[in-house]
Amino acid sequence: MGRRIRSTNLLSNLPQLQNLIKRDPQSYVEEFSQQLHHFEASLAIFELKPDEEAKEFGELINFLSQVARCYPKKSAQFPAQLIALLERHYPVLDAELRKTIVQALILLRSRGLVSNVQVMPLFFTLFRCRDKKLRKLLFTHIVSDVKAANVGRHRDHALNKTLQNFMYTMITAADAQDKRGEGAIAAKKSLDICIELYRKGIWTDSKAVNVVVQACFSPVTKIMVTAVQFFLNPLKKSDSGDDSDDSETEAAGGSAQKKPTSKFQMIRHQSNVNKKTRSRQRILDKVTRVHKKELARRNGHVPDDDGDDDDGEGGARTGNKARRGGA
Repeated sequence: MGRRIRSTNLLSNLPQLQNLIKRDPQSYVEEFSQQLHHFEASLAIFELKPDEEAKEFGELINFLSQVARCYPKKSAQFPAQLIALLERHYPVLDAELRKTIVQALILLRSRGLVSNVQVMPLFFTLFRCRDKKLRKLLFTHIVSDVKAANVGRHRDHALNKTLQNFMYTMITAADAQDKRGEGAIAAKKSLDICIELYRKGIWTDSKAVNVVVQACFSPVTKIMVTAVQFFLNPLKKSDSGDDSDDSETEAAGGSAQKKPTSKFQMIRHQSNVNKKTRSRQRILDKVTRVHKKELARRNGHVPDDDGDDDDGEGGARTGNKARRGGA
């Protein structure tokens, strides 16, 4: 009776059950099996309406990914089920649930329960999603996973060849030629990964360079510019923007305007709050001059090199000195 009550309580408290399983896996085989069966039943129901939120389903996936290594035989099909779910329904899945499934696969990959060859093609496909957080997560994982597979003199040639062929296919695909399409987003991120791995000294062979060469002929401006900038300076990071679906204005000028303005506002705020001293006033004056020059350059007006372009008194003194020198 006590065992039955304990089992019922644990089934409704997944964090506690997860903690207990990690401490003593053999004592909770039955509870894990019940949760695994519950997942399979929930999966069958969820696939009928894959666009629903399904928060409890996501919590169950997270739980199973955390304890799957404790029961490798029982959970052998679990990674394949997650991969199949993403492959079939990733465009319509709820963003949080999709991210939870990806994080579960990354965790399973880090623990050796699924191979990188199985998940990498799926991760590149997920770059088509209009979800910046997900793309950033995938970018970081792919770069680190490929780096880990090519440590020192060891090179995973099979993985490298597979990924490079996959990148080449994505960049040259028909839907990658439309700058507004999802294929262009995936092609841009694939190119970013290829360039990043080259900079880290992991992919320095001709096949990786040929992927970038192909991108130079892309009709999508951001892809083409990124590839050309790579050949102009292979070790310098591209300034063409992070994601292909960002606006051109934000990618071109947003980052350049943010730092000087934010620094000027911060120092001006500090001068208003803190005690006024001569040194703080000098710093504020200097930052103000730099800020005015930056604004003038953005507006197409280049100020004098001697200082502020609106300093009439300084300009008059300079002119007087020039006249005296000429006399």
